[in-house]
Amino acid sequence: MRPKLEVADIFSRHGDRFRAAQGNRLSLDQRKVMAAIEACRTPALGGHVERCEDCGETRISYNSCRDRHCPKCQGLSRLQWLADRRAELLPVAYFHVVFTVPAPVAAIALQNKALVYDILFKAAAETIRVIGADPKHLGAETGMVAILHTWGQTLTHHPHVHCIVPGGGLGPDGSWIASKPNFFLPVHVLSHCFRRLFLGRLRAAFDAGRIAFVGELAGMSDLSAFAEYLEPLSKTPWIVFAKRPFAGPSEILDYLGRYTHRQ
Repeated sequence: MRPKLEVADIFSRHGDRFRAAQGNRLSLDQRKVMAAIEACRTPALGGHVERCEDCGETRISYNSCRDRHCPKCQGLSRLQWLADRRAELLPVAYFHVVFTVPAPVAAIALQNKALVYDILFKAAAETIRVIGADPKHLGAETGMVAILHTWGQTLTHHPHVHCIVPGGGLGPDGSWIASKPNFFLPVHVLSHCFRRLFLGRLRAAFDAGRIAFVGELAGMSDLSAFAEYLEPLSKTPWIVFAKRPFAGPSEILDYLGRYTHRQ
């Protein structure tokens, strides 16, 4: 059943005034997304006629825009994604682990999205792998499902990675080693390792000339300025959250599915 009000309705009624008011502050990609959502399942995208062979009733079905940001197009994709992820779950306890970068790093990420988000994924995955394999902690090889979020609840830029991690892994002999029921890995150890791995990759990217700085960060193109900028970050704690979800991994998958598929 169609809801009383959709995002497309808001765009159709107020989109022109909003775009005019925003001017150059609204990017071309953002304008394309708005246009796609407005046109989705309307005559603008064409369609096809469905006819019942029994009663002869006909119905026009208009085509979807298929934009990943469109709420109407992502419903089936979200359900398929959830089904695929649930099929991958093991019959073990799971933990929800979140890795967050400090605000100064987020500022760099805003100007170098693909590069820094890639570092965030790799540093988070390697942190869990390294600490999980350490015999002082779990002593097993484990895996994860990881989802990137770039905005916080207040709609400010806030890059962080949500990880759904099984509470255990494969030991050196291939047998399953389970973590404690309500404790996965020490967050202070995860935090220190994540900080070290992330900053190491970020410095390597700078040395390779892969980071661009503009605007307020333009001065950081200088090596000494970049090193000075990172120095405090190597001493402050980085936020890592780890908790066993009360309702199991499906609870976290449902939560993440709403964001990955814009529901």
